[in-house]
Amino acid sequence: MICALLDAVHKQQLEQYERQDIYELDYHNPTAKDSEVLLVNLAAEYLGLQKTIDLALKCHAKVVSLILWDPENLTSIPTGGHWPKSYRTISLEQAVIEFQARNMDLFYMRNPQDEDGNRLIRLDFRYMPECGQMAG
Repeated sequence: MICALLDAVHKQQLEQYERQDIYELDYHNPTAKDSEVLLVNLAAEYLGLQKTIDLALKCHAKVVSLILWDPENLTSIPTGGHWPKSYRTISLEQAVIEFQARNMDLFYMRNPQDEDGNRLIRLDFRYMPECGQMAG
């Protein structure tokens, strides 16, 4: 069931940013690629939040759309061959604090739920250059 929800949320991401250059971060091969929008779907839990943010900055993305596994779910991320068994839980608050500390502000949030009661957290952040770094 969670795979269907993840697919639906991923489709929403692609539709929302269809006019921009999108790069999807893969936790199997976490590399930075210049893009306008970076999608990070259930990858931050495996890479760690700091590494995810570092990769986002290296991509020069203006927007980072992040999907997290809600740590309040009663089950762990289903492996099903897609994800490894060990991962770190990341709270909504922790993600927002860490991204904001790196000049990325939250501007979109959703917390969809599947039929089994498992939730995903979608957080979209926009890079906000510091005043001294703004192009003039």
